[in-house]
Amino acid sequence: MTGSGLRAQVIENIHVVLPRVLARGADDAVPELSDHTRLMEDLGLTSAATLELMLELEESMDIQIDVEQIGPDDLASIGALADFVAGHAS
Repeated sequence: MTGSGLRAQVIENIHVVLPRVLARGADDAVPELSDHTRLMEDLGLTSAATLELMLELEESMDIQIDVEQIGPDDLASIGALADFVAGHAS
């Protein structure tokens, strides 16, 4: 799969997995998610939830993500995370 194809798949999976990680109930409105949605500031993602998100992405996509290479800029937004995962998944 090409880098852009993998990135699109990562984005799609983030949209599925993220509401579960945020533990939103069925009655809670899930905010509009875009490439520019900030994980920490807009969604309140904690470091523990970030790790859970990465593990869920690995499981749902059947990939391995080198989380030791991830930096704060890679977690700035959904788009930045998708770029990181697409570039560091095996």
